[in-house]
Amino acid sequence: MTDSPASDDQLDEAFAAYLRSCDTGEVGSREEFLSQFPELADDLKELMEAADMIGGLTQPGISMDTPARADTGADTISVAASGQDESGLDPAATLPMANRPKGDPGPTLPFDLGDYQLLEVLGRGGMGVVYLAKQNHLDRMVAVKMIRSGMLAGADEVRRFYTEAQAAARLHHPGIVSVHQFGHRAGHHFFSMEYVAGTDLQKKINGEILEPKVAARYVRDVANAIQHAHQNEVLHRDLKPANVLIDQQDRIHVTDFGLAKNLDADSSVTGSGAAVGTPHYMAPEQAGGHSDRASKQSDVYSLGAILFSCLAGRPPLVGDTVMQTLLQVVHEPAPLLRSVRSDAPVDLETIIAKCLEKNPLKRYQSAEELASELDAFLTGRPIAARPRSKMMKTWHWLERVPVVGALTGRHVVETSQSHRRFQAAILFLLMLTPLAGVALLQVWHHYNNVLPQSIRLAGGLDGGVYNDISQSIADRLVDHHGVEVQAAPTRGSFDNRERLLAGEVHLAPMQASAISGAQLCVVAPLFYEAVHVVVQSDMPIRTIEDLADHDVAVGPPQSGSRRTAELIFDSLKLSPPIRPLEVAGWSEMYRSDAPKAAVICIGKGSSLVSRLLTSGQWKIVPIPSAIQISLQHPTLRPMHIQSNEYAGANLPQGGIATVGTTAFLAARQDTPGDLVSAALHVLYEDPTIFPSLISRSNAAEWQGLSFHPVARRYFQRKHER
Repeated sequence: MTDSPASDDQLDEAFAAYLRSCDTGEVGSREEFLSQFPELADDLKELMEAADMIGGLTQPGISMDTPARADTGADTISVAASGQDESGLDPAATLPMANRPKGDPGPTLPFDLGDYQLLEVLGRGGMGVVYLAKQNHLDRMVAVKMIRSGMLAGADEVRRFYTEAQAAARLHHPGIVSVHQFGHRAGHHFFSMEYVAGTDLQKKINGEILEPKVAARYVRDVANAIQHAHQNEVLHRDLKPANVLIDQQDRIHVTDFGLAKNLDADSSVTGSGAAVGTPHYMAPEQAGGHSDRASKQSDVYSLGAILFSCLAGRPPLVGDTVMQTLLQVVHEPAPLLRSVRSDAPVDLETIIAKCLEKNPLKRYQSAEELASELDAFLTGRPIAARPRSKMMKTWHWLERVPVVGALTGRHVVETSQSHRRFQAAILFLLMLTPLAGVALLQVWHHYNNVLPQSIRLAGGLDGGVYNDISQSIADRLVDHHGVEVQAAPTRGSFDNRERLLAGEVHLAPMQASAISGAQLCVVAPLFYEAVHVVVQSDMPIRTIEDLADHDVAVGPPQSGSRRTAELIFDSLKLSPPIRPLEVAGWSEMYRSDAPKAAVICIGKGSSLVSRLLTSGQWKIVPIPSAIQISLQHPTLRPMHIQSNEYAGANLPQGGIATVGTTAFLAARQDTPGDLVSAALHVLYEDPTIFPSLISRSNAAEWQGLSFHPVARRYFQRKHER
C-alpha cells in the first residue's frame, strides 16, 4: 500500500463509499466496485477482506440482521433464518463509525433506530450502552442495548452480545429482565428489553449498609430467579450487585447475561484459560482461568458474595489491583461476615460461609437450596447449614501464615500483622529446634538405656531348659544390680515371641525360627538343640520314616518343638503322613498311657530324655535325611547325638543322626542398652550359667544375625582380641 497522503485519502474515500453503498443496498458485485478504482484495487481489496474477516467471526447459525419479532403483548421471540437484513446486506459488512463523514461526531439523541426512538443513556458498560427508548409500534418504553464499537467490535464481543440476548430471551421469570427483540439495524447490533424504572443493588449498597432481613430478601429473590435460569440450562456467570435492578415496588430483576453459558449446548463465549466475570464476585474456578468449569455452584458463590457485600458494604475479597483480587479469590479463604460486621446474625454468616467455599462441592448445590435457607432465616426457622468449627477456623487462620502456607501448598497472597508476628515466632522456635533436638536426644538416649527397676523374663515349658536358664539369669541380675526380676513359664518359643512384641517381657529364650521381623534381635546365642525322635522300645521302628501313619506326640502349638517337628514332617512328605498328637507338656511322656512316639527338640544331654532312655522303655531312632531337611529349612542343621551324651542308654558308638537348631536369648530392638549389657555380663561370668552354653568367643562368630547394637559391640570387642 502506498504511503502518499493523496493515495491514503483516496483509499479512505473509496472504502467509505463502498460501505455507504453496502448500507443502502446499492452495491452490485465487489469486482464491479473495484473496477471503478483500478489504481487502488489491491489496497481496497485488502480492506474489504479485513472487514469480511471481522464479520465472519460472528456466531454461525444465528441471524444478526433481521430483528427478532415479538408478537403484540408477548415476549416470545422468533429468530429469522435469513442471513441478510431488510436492506439485503450482510450484517458483518456494516461499519457505523466509518460511515461518518469527516468531522461528523456521529448521531445525537434522540435517534431513530427503526421502530425505536432512543431518548437518553441509561448506562454504559465495558462493551455496551443501554438507552431508554420508546417503541413506536407498541407505544411503550423499553431499554435498548447496543454494542458501543459497532462493527469495530471483535468476534468475542459480538458473540457475547448475542449470547446475552439469546440467554435472557429463553427465560421467562418475574425476577429476570425480559428481552423483546434482538437483531441488527442501520449498522448497529442491538436488542430491546423490559425497562425497569428504579435503581440497582450496587447503588443501594453505596448509599447504606442494608439491614440483614432486607439483604436476605433481595438475595433470596435473586436466587429464585437464578434457579429458573439454571432449570433452563443457563448459567449467568457475572452476578454482581450492579446486575440486580430494583424497581419502584422494591422488587428485584436480574439483568446482563453477557457471560451466560448454555449448559445444554456448551455455548460459552469463553474457553479454558479465560477468567470471566467481575473479580470481586466471581467464583474461584472462574478467577483461576477455568471458566469452562463454571457450574451452578459458581453462581451460588456469586450470590454469597453479593449477600456479603449487602451486609458489609464491600465484597468479601478485595485486592489493590485486579490481579491481586483474582489471586485472593483463588487462594485466600473468605473472611467471616462477623469479622467485618459484628452485629450480623450468625445464621447469615453461616449461609455466606457455605456459599463462599473454595470447593464447589461444599457449597449449596443449587440456587433453590440457598433460597430455601434464606427463606428459613427470614421466617425464623432453623437453617440446615452448620457454622465452621473452632478447629477449622483455627486451621484457616494458620494457613494464611506464609511459612505454614508454603508447607501445606497453600498460596498466600496477603498476610496480616498478626500472621507475620506468628511466623516470626515460628522461625525463632525453628532456630532453637536443633539445640532442643540435641537435648531431647540425649534425654531419650539416657532414658532408653537405663536399667529398668522391674525386669521381666520369659521362660518356657514347665520343667524345660528355657525355664532353668531364664531363672539363672534372673537370679544373677538380682544379685548384681539389686533390681526386681521375674522369670515366668510360657508355652514355648512362639509364645515368647508374642510376649516380646507386645512389650510384656524384656528378654526371652527362643529358637532361631521364632526370631524374625524388624522389631526383634539377638542378645546372645545360648545352646544347640537336637531333635530327639523317641519311640517305645517294643515298636518295630528303625528311623523316623517308619513312623508314617502313626500318632506322634509333638509339643504345644506355640512351642519350638512343635514348629521344628512341623518343618521335619513337611520335608519328609511321608505317605501316609505322620499324625501329630498334641501334648500339653513333656511330663506326659512318663505316664503309662503316654503316646508311642514323640519328637522332642531339646538340648543334648537333657535330663528329660535321659530319664526316658534309662528306663529301658524308650529308644532314639535316627533322621537319615538330615542334610536334605537342613537344605530346605536354613534354621535347621545336621547333628549327631553322641553315645556319651546319654550314658547308660546303649546308644550306637557312631551316634544317632538327626537335625538340630539353636536357642537364642532375644529382645526387642528398643530394649534398654544397660539391660542388654547386664544380661551379657551375667551370662558369661564364671561359673558357667549352663553346661552347654555357647562360649562368648564362639558367639562372636555369628555375624549374619540381627544383634542388638549393644550386643554387637560386646561380641565385636571379644572378636578383635
